[in-house]
Amino acid sequence: GAFDLKKYYDLSNFNTLYLRVRGDGRPWMVNISSEMYFTHQKDDLYNYFLFTRGGPYWQDVKIPFSKFFLSSRGRIQDNQHPLWLDKINTIGFTLGDKVDGPFQLEIDFIAVCNDRAHTEEFAYEKYKRNPEV
Repeated sequence: GAFDLKKYYDLSNFNTLYLRVRGDGRPWMVNISSEMYFTHQKDDLYNYFLFTRGGPYWQDVKIPFSKFFLSSRGRIQDNQHPLWLDKINTIGFTLGDKVDGPFQLEIDFIAVCNDRAHTEEFAYEKYKRNPEV
């Protein structure tokens, strides 16, 4: 039915997530989910830590997609691979300090851009079962 309709965003022409936020000084995580090709990967998320300053000023934050790391059900995965940018489902935020209490994260905008100065494909080691010699 209509509720099963999924919308994807193709961000493959971009390499950087660009945010303007005003936080409360607490650490946050930016979460991106993409369409996975297998059902056992449905809990996979790509994450990046966002440290807010607190106070009255806005923060402009650029996060290269290559810096997002793979986690599943809150656990960082040993087998890391780059985020597939052609089928992005959601972008979300999670409070990252496990402390109860009031919180605040204001988001002025979320955008994507192509930072030509950033050439890194993936920031983390990719494991191969049979490395080439």
